Amino acid sequence: MEITMTDADGFDRLSQHADLVIVLISRADIEAMRVAGTVERLKLFSDDAELVYRFAGRVVVQVEGYDADPRPLVQVPECVRFFRAVDARWSYWLHFLLPVTDQLQLIVLMLTDLRVQERRGAMIGYAPRDPRQLRGVLDRLFDALGRLHMAFGLPGELRAMMKQAVHEALDMTV
Repeated sequence: MEITMTDADGFDRLSQHADLVIVLISRADIEAMRVAGTVERLKLFSDDAELVYRFAGRVVVQVEGYDADPRPLVQVPECVRFFRAVDARWSYWLHFLLPVTDQLQLIVLMLTDLRVQERRGAMIGYAPRDPRQLRGVLDRLFDALGRLHMAFGLPGELRAMMKQAVHEALDMTV
């Protein structure tokens, strides 16, 4: 597998050979609330029929610059604000993100008001402050998934498969 780093300007040329895309979000962008660049990069995927199909479940979001911060990203207020601002302009996470627990939980937890439920060593369990908010976030994200699939005429089987992957990754009953 070849990994190539690029910005939005070089993406069209370099993405032709990619199997997986890592969208890097820097601490500097988060702290300055520069959401436009991140949204621009994400829209590259959702505005092109070929890329919508090709990168379904093949995008990883990585936040850099917080390694020395002992808090989990979902407890860093500026990270939460940043992801919510991005989500207000682009909500197709469930279609594009690699369907693994860490990626999907990162997005869902960033978009939900949380409380710490339990701590076991380095592991922290969270619960939504209001379960209705979590259900609303998931409904909205699944609606965005459906709109994207309808807009590009993607097969219903793909949507069903992606919904199942999300449910499994988030350990939800269908």
